[in-house]
Amino acid sequence: MLTLAQRLQVSAAALAVLCVSPAQAQVQAQAEYPNKPVLLVICFGAGGGLDVVGRIVADRLSKNLGRQIIVENRPGAAGNIGTVSVLKTPADGYTLLETTNSYNINPFIYRNTGYDPHRDFAPVIELTRAPSVIIAHPKTNLRTVKELIAAAKAAPGKLVYGSAGNGSPTNIAMEIFKSAAGVDITHVPYKVATQANQDVMGGQTPLAMAALPSVIAQLRGGLLHAVAMTSEKRWSSFPEVPTAAESGVPGYSHLTWIGIVAPTGTPAAIVARLNKEIAAVLAVPEVRERIAATGAEPVGQGVADFTAALAVEYEAMAKLAQRVKFDLE
Repeated sequence: MLTLAQRLQVSAAALAVLCVSPAQAQVQAQAEYPNKPVLLVICFGAGGGLDVVGRIVADRLSKNLGRQIIVENRPGAAGNIGTVSVLKTPADGYTLLETTNSYNINPFIYRNTGYDPHRDFAPVIELTRAPSVIIAHPKTNLRTVKELIAAAKAAPGKLVYGSAGNGSPTNIAMEIFKSAAGVDITHVPYKVATQANQDVMGGQTPLAMAALPSVIAQLRGGLLHAVAMTSEKRWSSFPEVPTAAESGVPGYSHLTWIGIVAPTGTPAAIVARLNKEIAAVLAVPEVRERIAATGAEPVGQGVADFTAALAVEYEAMAKLAQRVKFDLE
């Protein structure tokens, strides 16, 4: 049986717990973050550039934080399905979204995306940037941009290309290319990038616009032919592949970014912690080498840098959507 003094101590401890303010509780929770696994939702399918980069980062981040980073693919509707699913979760830093360029253009080309990139999410960090690449079968007669443009102009609308889906970065890249080159090439949207790429390898589709990280192994293995890169200048990992700009479409360029955002309301301290920890991951030589092997380049700047870049792109996408026709499903 407890003595009176012991009972008073227990009562005092219980009262102290009850008297902790919500603000103090939040500070304590942030200080302990993360104290359980973190879910990283990738809004495109397995095998694509987001998936490859996301799993490289999550693997090392799990080790650094001492907590598992669970990676889950939730593809569909050019990233809208995965994006909205994260929006519905608590803003506590335990569910994050890995996304890409479609995040900023979907609101302009879909009737109802279910989210507002300005209002609903807090930028955390930009992970990588990489070009897309126009791919064809190794035995194609469309080996160059000049040949591709000639074929498209000879039979407008009959040449087709595949992409990772309507509003995906690869769809955006090709539609800008079509506009810049003045050609009509019909879009065949796929639910996942890997299927689009496989159909080019199998000869079912003559062309595709692919994220470089998703096809780098097939390009190096001779299973696919790189017609042109979408970068402004030749890309360091594939200097032998010409850019579309130098091959007859001057001024054309498009890079795919990959980044992480969290639901709005996520404590600033947690966002800052995540930015710091992920930037540290991206600075690890082994991680940088693994990312470079995919054809992408690590970024890892501060929250303010990513926020500013997203704002600039949002304005650019608003203008693009007015100028370029995106054929929605």
